[in-house]
Amino acid sequence: MTCRPRPAVFFVIGAAFAASLAHAQEAAGVCAPEAGAPVEIASVGAELDLATMDGRRLTLAGVEFPSREAAREDLRRFLSERLSAGRLVFLSTATAAPNRWGEVAAGLFVEGEGDEAPLISLAQATIAAGLARFRPDPAAFACSNGLLAAEAQARGRKLGLWASGEYHIVDAARPETLVEQKGMVLVEGVVGKIGETGGSLYLNFGPRRGDFAVVIWKRNLETFTRAGTSPRMLTGRRVRVRGLIDTAFGPRMELLSPAQIELLGDERPGALGRP
Repeated sequence: MTCRPRPAVFFVIGAAFAASLAHAQEAAGVCAPEAGAPVEIASVGAELDLATMDGRRLTLAGVEFPSREAAREDLRRFLSERLSAGRLVFLSTATAAPNRWGEVAAGLFVEGEGDEAPLISLAQATIAAGLARFRPDPAAFACSNGLLAAEAQARGRKLGLWASGEYHIVDAARPETLVEQKGMVLVEGVVGKIGETGGSLYLNFGPRRGDFAVVIWKRNLETFTRAGTSPRMLTGRRVRVRGLIDTAFGPRMELLSPAQIELLGDERPGALGRP
């Protein structure tokens, strides 16, 4: 079975992206169970979409589903167990308009164990179990710290797909391995020279043509600055970036959201500029 690709919503361009990100930053309710309303989930679909009893279709904001069918089946079972009939579930939507498949990005919160247990973010639980990765959707920007921390926990404990080898972080110093990567890729390395040309800023991870580089459109730089750190200040910093690899002009990755980049070193995992 070939799974339907997730919409690359963190690669939308220009004003539409800025508007989505601004909305996401304001709509922190997607991360807060108290902002949710009770909902009953009817089923978990073949594409890991969630159907509600009142006819809506949801997708978990900030979650990148695995590609292998066996791994997707594990995730489907995990979701079904936590959304089974009779379980108290709260829904907070992150976007008003559905995507091309009619799904609305949402935050879901389920009952924890015990009468006094707090509600648990289903996205965070899924990622912490190693069944999925954080996906830097604009809709999930306000939740990025919690979701990144959950991913770091699963990666450190080698849970789920982090143990199987399906998930791994690619070394930016080995650009030859990047041309083989499919789908969303995590790349880690030290930013070298900062370059500028036309309307783009380049974070170069090596001195040679053909080395890995990150591209940020200058018109989007203010988005990163508002998140707390200017990309021009990253020379010599170790970072982790996530996105799609473009091999047309060497291995490159375009960043449009601050949630696509993490500062490493002594700092705890977290999206650019977020405490």
